[in-house]
Amino acid sequence: MKIIFLFLLLIQSGLGQMTDPLAIIERVDKNTVTVTIHYRAKLEISVGGVVREKEFIGYAQGKDRGYMEFTAPARDKGTRFLKLEDGMWIYLPAVEKATKIAGHMLRQSMMGSDFSYDDMMENKKLRELYEIQLTGSDTAFGKECYVLDLISKVEEVAYQHRVLWVDKESFVPVKIELYAKSGKLMKEINIIGFQRIGDRNYPARIKMINKLRQNTYSEMVLEDIRLDVEIPPKIFTKAYLERK
Repeated sequence: MKIIFLFLLLIQSGLGQMTDPLAIIERVDKNTVTVTIHYRAKLEISVGGVVREKEFIGYAQGKDRGYMEFTAPARDKGTRFLKLEDGMWIYLPAVEKATKIAGHMLRQSMMGSDFSYDDMMENKKLRELYEIQLTGSDTAFGKECYVLDLISKVEEVAYQHRVLWVDKESFVPVKIELYAKSGKLMKEINIIGFQRIGDRNYPARIKMINKLRQNTYSEMVLEDIRLDVEIPPKIFTKAYLERK
């Protein structure tokens, strides 16, 4: 009885909350990193109050393979992207040939949005890329959150420093600040909504705010999300990318 009483006291006082940053980030990675995924998505791009909408389908397998194909509007239909390990290619119907995107170009805007090519294709575990510290608790968007400070421990990352506000209930990072090596805040991500799929809380509505641009944001909504499904190998090939 004494053990149960002490346990209840710990919970009521807040001392029963998680204090291991690696355990927290493992829960985050479990929610956000997939073995395979197939989805449909809508992308809303707002610049200076002018809003454009795009639609696309996407596939990913592990951290090294990704494919996206835009289906609307008509001017973007048939534009495709393929990621294979550290390389990425874009196929434009008007050109009828794939062009490789490499190096710093991967950090440029994708389809005029606030998401970069790297942002859209990212599917890596944060624990493998960053040193992680728990700096405290805070409230973000009405949710009680763990605040984690992440510093890069490898070279091949788009952002050297991240700060995450992780919802204590869902273990979804509801707010993420992305910093350059110089310490300059580059972007902010808000995960506005998620879907419960199996034992995961998978992000389904994501807002990206580019802090280097004024009066702009991009919001992506994922639909028909299918996790851990078999994906035909041909999808992750240049032949499929360049098909007529």
